[in-house]
Amino acid sequence: MSRAAVPVILVAGFLGSGKTTLLNHLLRAGGEGGSVGARIGVLVNDFGSVNIDAMLVAGQADGAVSLSNGCMCCSVDRDGLDTALDTLLRPSARIDAVVIEASGIAEPKSLIRMVAGSDDARLRYGGLIYVVDAPMFAWTRREHPEIDAHVAVADLLVLNKSDLVSDDELASVRADVVALNPTAPHIAVTDARIDPAILFDPVSPPEPAELGAPRQLTLDALLSENEESCDHADDGHRHLHDGFGSVEFTSPEPMDPRRLAGFLERPPTGCYRIKGVAHFDLPGHRQRHVVHGVGGFVEVRREPWSGSARETTIVVIGAGIDRVEVHHALRAAVADAATAADVHGILHITRHLPVR
Repeated sequence: MSRAAVPVILVAGFLGSGKTTLLNHLLRAGGEGGSVGARIGVLVNDFGSVNIDAMLVAGQADGAVSLSNGCMCCSVDRDGLDTALDTLLRPSARIDAVVIEASGIAEPKSLIRMVAGSDDARLRYGGLIYVVDAPMFAWTRREHPEIDAHVAVADLLVLNKSDLVSDDELASVRADVVALNPTAPHIAVTDARIDPAILFDPVSPPEPAELGAPRQLTLDALLSENEESCDHADDGHRHLHDGFGSVEFTSPEPMDPRRLAGFLERPPTGCYRIKGVAHFDLPGHRQRHVVHGVGGFVEVRREPWSGSARETTIVVIGAGIDRVEVHHALRAAVADAATAADVHGILHITRHLPVR
């Protein structure tokens, strides 16, 4: 693969929860003119319209519209998902991330299966963001109890319209979502505003001689970029990523593939994204292993070290992360004498390689 697989991020939530507001914010703040500078492809799961910078773009079945900011907007049904993604992921589009806005009555599990189960090596599952309407959450659960199952499978819970409820009411909503999904990070926001850099990597502006080339930020620049991409709201300069944190782990010692796979597949509470490079000192597997994990879904790629130091660097992003727990879990995944005898341990990593 000449470039990293493109994350496909699902945005779901009940009718009126703020999905389109979140999508528009991601396009403005995360698009090529925003702080992240990514080219974002958009799929709308049902017929409708998306307002992007005062431009109303009508969705058309199996169609695509190229916007002035480089984004694309499609309206498809489930049967057309593969076709639409194939259009967005063509090399000439140079898409850095794809966001799918599901309809308010969509079944998130089905969408997850479609994306995570794809054999297309150009994409990877980027997580399910579930938007919760904080003022209406209790009513929605009473009237539509199936919502509980939707919250339970989310990788990130966005408690929207938090300014419209009291502190006690917000605490009650938090308690309810944690009871339904105790491991996923959750964050309370206003106007569905979250930092796009949490969801997909910032891209650095290309040098003049590199225009048209992929512009991926290096792994070690992620944390500093997160700090620089704040968007200050009116309520006391609150940052979009307040509540989120990043933990970085580096080890010059090789990792135990079985233990690292366990960390990626069953991350600690509050983790949303895990990304990095891993070093395994095992015959036939000493390449640089690039790893991505979201909600237990893992992608691994192998590539040459190209002269860089052979060491493991892992970044964990989420809300409510216990930094000590994360560091302890990753330190426990460093190889020891028992690793050499585990001849089948590497299979827990290689099973996440893309199918060729």
